[in-house]
Amino acid sequence: MLALNTYAVAEPRTRRRVHTSTPQRPAKVLVGYSAVEKLDHGEARDLETDLETIDTAETIAKNLRKAGFDAQTYIVYTLRDIDRLIEKYDPDDLLFFNLCEHLQGRATDDVKITSRLDKLGITYTGAPTATLRRSLDKGRAKQVLQKQNIPTAPFQVFERSEAAISVPLPAIVKPVAEDASLGITRESVVFDDAQLRQRVQYVLDVYRQPALAEEYIIGREFNIGLWGNGTTHVLPVAELSFTQWKNPYQQFCHFDAKWNPESPEYQSMPVLCPADVDAATAARLRDVAYRSYHALGCRDYARVDLRVREGVPYVLEVNPNPCLAPDAGFPNAARVAGYSYPKMATQIVEWAWGRRCGHA
Repeated sequence: MLALNTYAVAEPRTRRRVHTSTPQRPAKVLVGYSAVEKLDHGEARDLETDLETIDTAETIAKNLRKAGFDAQTYIVYTLRDIDRLIEKYDPDDLLFFNLCEHLQGRATDDVKITSRLDKLGITYTGAPTATLRRSLDKGRAKQVLQKQNIPTAPFQVFERSEAAISVPLPAIVKPVAEDASLGITRESVVFDDAQLRQRVQYVLDVYRQPALAEEYIIGREFNIGLWGNGTTHVLPVAELSFTQWKNPYQQFCHFDAKWNPESPEYQSMPVLCPADVDAATAARLRDVAYRSYHALGCRDYARVDLRVREGVPYVLEVNPNPCLAPDAGFPNAARVAGYSYPKMATQIVEWAWGRRCGHA
């Protein structure tokens, strides 16, 4: 049963494929994550994010075992590792808990993993291929939001640093197809054309992909976890606190703030959940997050990051399959809603498996 302090919205039911021979629980859960020994782009320190994913996979598997599942971790180096699943398991017995964030270091290739799982008829947790493809390309995701009249900051995608500039300044510059704050540093906020071009060139050179520049929104920053399929449940609102940082242009979560325990930002930008926010603002945040979840086609679970300026919530990013490390935002919001870590992991499994059984 869902905790009472979540906000739930039911969607119209649609016809679903039902696997009549599928048991009510998967016989096997493989918590899959992708790994690479060496990156061919980005900064060397970016590999730190893989280490957290490994720990998260082990934690999820351990907690699912506590909940009575036969669960273990599974490393994906190449698509051949996905093909091996069908050689060993019956798809009607197997759930792949998908923590894969790249394929051989290429974040844009994670869709190759889910595409192969789809082809093999293997059920997996989280976003489908189309959603992963839309959301990882930040420019494409923002276009989808704009078409649905969901507020998001004005932006521009640069494939070369000398292109004409139309994005309002100050702006924040980031790789167009990375997550986990990769490629975002203290220098990512730019104030003039020269700084913008310099930062774009950094992304082009180091991350070997286009750069997204979007207007820097000054305001409080929130994130909202959502989960469920037939009914979408909105978890308690969380806020990234900037109270110890008076300069508004230092109030953002760059790589060090997210990953470096020695950095002052890491030590002084706590996430507060539930956020101290008035009812009207919370309602607007939930509404925008809910519409974003569905605009991008999320399922099972996701997180939406937003900033509020003059009462308007602007979507910074929609994160399907957000981080599930025990101290991360989504599990923390789930705990506030009454879900222990094992219960949270179990709920995600049940929603994903329910899709195979035709329940959601």
